[in-house]
Amino acid sequence: MPKLSETQTLLLQTALKAADSAYVLWGFKVGSAVIAEDGQTYEGCNIESWISGLGICAERAAINHALLHGNRKIREVAVVLSSQCTGEPRPCGVCLQHISDFAQNPQIKVIMAKADGGKVLFNTVQVKTLDELLPFPYQK
Repeated sequence: MPKLSETQTLLLQTALKAADSAYVLWGFKVGSAVIAEDGQTYEGCNIESWISGLGICAERAAINHALLHGNRKIREVAVVLSSQCTGEPRPCGVCLQHISDFAQNPQIKVIMAKADGGKVLFNTVQVKTLDELLPFPYQK
């Protein structure tokens, strides 16, 4: 497990709390939190719809929350997903591009973990830079 700063641990806890508000129809709960350029933390959760493609992922919801409050750049991202997910805790490709669109720089940290029983499973925590997760983002 990587050594986390106090801020990163709090960001994971905020993402975990945000997952409680997720609207899940068939998948699993996901929560996210971002630290924006103003130093404030903004959270989001996944919201599913019966119409494919109409929902939103937690990471994009958190970034959009920051945008709503006037922040155009984010400094760090955390995502926590239910241990029901069998894969590695990772943002999807769409979310990685959205993170890239609003990242302060390609070296921002993305902290990822699974949760179970209302607790972050710290043995699942991974910390990667955005450019490790998305080495070739789409750019104009």
